[in-house]
Amino acid sequence: KQSKLASHALTKEHLTNVSKMTGYYSTKSKGSIVEQLSTAHKKNILNNRSYMKKLIDIILLLSRQGIAFRGHIENTNSLNKGNFQEMCSFFSKYDSEFNRMFSNSISYSSPKIQNEIIALCSQNVKDIIFSEIKETGYFAIMCDDARCHKEEQMSICVRYTKKFKVFERFLGFIDVSQKQDAESLTSAILNFLEQSNISNIPIVAQSYDGAAVMSGKRAGVQTKLKEYYSSAIYVHCMAHRINLVVIDMCKNIKEAKQFFNSIEALYVHFSRPSTNFKLKEMQNKLNIKATTLMAISDTRWVCRIQNCDAVYNNFEVLIEVLNDEVDLNKDMDVAQAIGLLSSIQKASFIIYLIILQDVLKVINILSNQLQKKTSTLGEARNIILGVIQTFENYRSSNKFNEIWSKITNFAEKHNIPIETPSKGFNSKRKRKESTYLRDYCTSTTTGNEYSEFDESSLNISDQENWKINAYYRILDAIITSMKTRFSSESLHLASSVDSFFKLQFKESLPFIQHYEKLLDINIESLEAEMTVIKNSIQNSDFTLSDVLQKIDQNVFANLYKLMQVALTLPISSASCERSFSVMRRIKTWIRSSMNQDRFTDMSILHIERDISNIIESENILNNFALKNRRIDL
Repeated sequence: KQSKLASHALTKEHLTNVSKMTGYYSTKSKGSIVEQLSTAHKKNILNNRSYMKKLIDIILLLSRQGIAFRGHIENTNSLNKGNFQEMCSFFSKYDSEFNRMFSNSISYSSPKIQNEIIALCSQNVKDIIFSEIKETGYFAIMCDDARCHKEEQMSICVRYTKKFKVFERFLGFIDVSQKQDAESLTSAILNFLEQSNISNIPIVAQSYDGAAVMSGKRAGVQTKLKEYYSSAIYVHCMAHRINLVVIDMCKNIKEAKQFFNSIEALYVHFSRPSTNFKLKEMQNKLNIKATTLMAISDTRWVCRIQNCDAVYNNFEVLIEVLNDEVDLNKDMDVAQAIGLLSSIQKASFIIYLIILQDVLKVINILSNQLQKKTSTLGEARNIILGVIQTFENYRSSNKFNEIWSKITNFAEKHNIPIETPSKGFNSKRKRKESTYLRDYCTSTTTGNEYSEFDESSLNISDQENWKINAYYRILDAIITSMKTRFSSESLHLASSVDSFFKLQFKESLPFIQHYEKLLDINIESLEAEMTVIKNSIQNSDFTLSDVLQKIDQNVFANLYKLMQVALTLPISSASCERSFSVMRRIKTWIRSSMNQDRFTDMSILHIERDISNIIESENILNNFALKNRRIDL
């Protein structure tokens, strides 16, 4: 017979209570069912968010680098599924949880999701830029357009300051293929500003190239934009202007044009694989740094100086390769090699090579300065005047003596005789320049043989001949063109801004009065503020940085606002030109079908790296999760 205790252990009440007690202890250690379900849900969300953040980081990495996402075929049998899929597969090898989710049918890695994430990242960058512009209260706009795969793309960039620090930012590309007249371009710019929610912020300046559709005083974009933003003063891109100075010189001086035609012929000849291989082989043999020639282009600003340097440093190599081609006499290109040898071994070629190399180096310094994002209008004016003064100082016998010494040494090294072309020229009848043109400055003639050397030049030395008829002509052409394109009228605003930076009140009045109403400036208070700042700086040779350190926004309110605007004024549209380099890297011929939004968004992430580098994937994911998704986030 069982004891009472054993009998009780078998009763329904006891078994129920034991079950409840076991459940109670289990709940204490593992939590309730509701809590367990809740914990599992939280864990699932954390895993999902971790997976999505890795996808966002992969997309950001590819976008920053400007790398293509997709492959030609992305199915499981493909050997190359594209950069995005391959990067995800690489992650899967080292992260089992990522591999599990990426292998699911719903992996959130489709092109549509990629586009959404790219757009969110791009909008994050733009929001930061727009907030900084709104904080400042005004900005300058820079535009330019270029062709890309049968489309005309207009680049929009802005310039603004934040606590006296200058920023030039890229905002996007606009497809203006339908029409490129002033009305259509202005409408495209205004619509873009409206969509960006910055149309109500004043534009204080605008900078474009010199194309009539952009710079026209009556019906150009700059005039039409002033109808909406009256204070948006137009600044003709100074980097484009200095490039036009070089182009003018090449067009007006026949010998300079012939010189660059010879350079172009060299480029064409050595762009063929066989001759290019021989060139590199000879460079290695002679222990010369490998450099190549580039095509001469009116829009590639550094091509001329780089080609002059390349020919000067590789002259011996070029001669050796061309001589080898002539000696081998294997193909039809021998005639071209003979012609090139004849051209580059002339005295005129090496004289113009060394003169133009010396001159273009000075212009290249100015060009680089004008392309800097942080350069101000006052600085640009000073360096322009400095370059003009440099060329005027160069126009002397002492400077040419230095160049002539370099020419003679180079000629002796390569066994090239230096002489005046007209000496020994036995023509039955020399065609002379018309007497009607004696009182005029003629830059080039059509029928006068060796027109650069008159009869009187036969009685003077070769050095003097080349100085007068080559060196001085090049300098005169550049000085005249620079004084025309950078006249005192065109630099009037720049001079006024420079005076403002130097705290010269009267001389800076044109600049002050232009923005007086827009910024609500009190002229009398401004004069007092400028005087106090000027007197508080101990050093009489103070710089702009010395002035900026003294300006307090609350104490010198008028001066602070005007100083911000003075720093905001652009000097060039070089930022737009830089964006076109990115355009051709991103929208290549195998990616030419990319839609406009994706193209613009990827360009922003690639160009504005200082902002896109600090994007938090957590913030992007939170915005991504605002829409209903099939995955719990």
